[in-house]
Amino acid sequence: MKTRYKILTGVGIVVLLVVGFYVIFPFYLAGPPLPLFSLKNGDVSNHEVVIEIFDHHNKSIFKETFELDPKEEIRYPRPFLLKFRWLKECTLKVTVDNNTTKMCETDVYSWKEFHITIGKDPVSGKINIGIGAIVV
Repeated sequence: MKTRYKILTGVGIVVLLVVGFYVIFPFYLAGPPLPLFSLKNGDVSNHEVVIEIFDHHNKSIFKETFELDPKEEIRYPRPFLLKFRWLKECTLKVTVDNNTTKMCETDVYSWKEFHITIGKDPVSGKINIGIGAIVV
């Protein structure tokens, strides 16, 4: 009976160590997760921006609308469920003023932050959306 208890305790400790290695150790090495995205309005007028993330089944897992003043910048914190979730195949969709849309296929994980900039082409007057990524 004591042998069975020792074996179960040993297996439990090994499982906790393995889970701790894969879940906690990366946070120890790379630090806390980055914000989900930063959003900057480089234009001189207000804009309404909708940011949506779809998983590989084209199901929306994140959707948020922002009203940006001229030259305003927002850093959006990562939602709790996305701090530990790694999405290998997902689509980031940015829509400005219900008119201009840009989509980007990418992956999402704790140490990748999207940098989204909005500007206006001085010649044509069209809205430009730039999407980049910062990776630790």
